[in-house]
Amino acid sequence: MLDKLSEAIHTPRGGADRQALRSALVLSAADDGQVSLLEIIQKYPTQDVYVETDRVVSAYNQLSKFDKQIRKVLDIVNSF
Repeated sequence: MLDKLSEAIHTPRGGADRQALRSALVLSAADDGQVSLLEIIQKYPTQDVYVETDRVVSAYNQLSKFDKQIRKVLDIVNSF
């Protein structure tokens, strides 16, 4: 998922996008456990960051489906 999202949020030159995005995600969640697109952009470790909104939406939709599947599995596991 990180790879998919790093295609949507990246540096202008496209170098080390996965690591930069991971850093921004960790820093975004550090204070309150929450992650937002605005915080990711603010915490991104370069001055310039490109956000391709159509790819962000696609990645979000995939992540949302994954989240729903994980929650179903956790509900089943927790019911035992």
